[in-house]
Amino acid sequence: MGALPNSSPDYISTPLLCWDPKALGYPAQTQIISNEHPERPPYTFTGPSRVLAALFILANIKNVPFAWHFRVFNAILRHCLFSKPNIPSPIASSTLFLPVITTSHSPFMECDYNLHKSNSTYFSDLDVTRSHLVCALLEPGIEALKNNRRERLVLDKEGKPVAGRWSIMLGGVMSTFKREIGMYQGYEMWSRVLCWDRKWLYVITHFVKKGTVRPSAYILTDGTWFGRRGYKEVHGKKSVEVDEKAIFASAISKYVVKLGRLTIHPEVSLAASGLLPSRPGGWATMTGPSGESTPETLDVEKEETPESSSSSSSPDEWDWRRIDAQNAKGLKFVEHFAALDGLHDEFSGSQTPALGKYRDFLW
Repeated sequence: MGALPNSSPDYISTPLLCWDPKALGYPAQTQIISNEHPERPPYTFTGPSRVLAALFILANIKNVPFAWHFRVFNAILRHCLFSKPNIPSPIASSTLFLPVITTSHSPFMECDYNLHKSNSTYFSDLDVTRSHLVCALLEPGIEALKNNRRERLVLDKEGKPVAGRWSIMLGGVMSTFKREIGMYQGYEMWSRVLCWDRKWLYVITHFVKKGTVRPSAYILTDGTWFGRRGYKEVHGKKSVEVDEKAIFASAISKYVVKLGRLTIHPEVSLAASGLLPSRPGGWATMTGPSGESTPETLDVEKEETPESSSSSSSPDEWDWRRIDAQNAKGLKFVEHFAALDGLHDEFSGSQTPALGKYRDFLW
């Protein structure tokens, strides 16, 4: 059949699989340029931008995603699983009001527009230092309450062990700021038990300039990398007063211990941890026939202040009188803290107009 008018002749194209430049008349030195992309060098972090990004992350490692979770769970797992505290029984009562020291610093991402540590970041630090304190001090009590069916520390109305998951919940935090913390400045958080009432366990924390104060001894560990454990005396000076300029801020927090939905009296946890000495009439228990939980409202007992600790046989001994005296001293502060619960009643709601409504960021 002939070709149609104004049409191109038919061509059959075949792919060129391989060919020799010499056979086609090209010089031997001719280089064939391939249409394929050349091999790319392996991905590296040697570029300037990548190095700067890595340095920025390392300089602010405290604030990367999930860093807070790591810091808190590091404290919990360290004291409750990997390195359980072992406070000698003869001195256990004397450690009840001793502080746990947690070191930290203020990276760039924690600073405000004045390049000082932002006030809001103090509270995330408090979560970490409180976790160290509670787990280091109350680990035996935590373990006992988790196994309440065996230990029978908390009984219901029928005299059976209360079943439920152990938990400790934060009920409130109040912080007062005294001096600013500069960017990348080191500081220490000294956290200790302040006192307790029928429901709450109160913890006080001081933010202190790093290296300005040293305790006279360490009971559990001195915090070195290679982890010297056990009692160790250091060259602290008991008679020297702390410079007020060394204290950046102070905070008070209150905790409540729960077994399921039942509120546990703080003295149950403290006694189970071996921190309370013998006392005439004993300490508060939850093994009575009533099976009632601790009241849900704060009711500071206004009993007669116990005798001073001078009745102890030695200055280093902590008997029940000295424990009660120290607890009563702390309760004088928390009475004012407890009064802040009344602020909830000051919420006006829909009773008054609003000045305005604005978005934070995009929504």
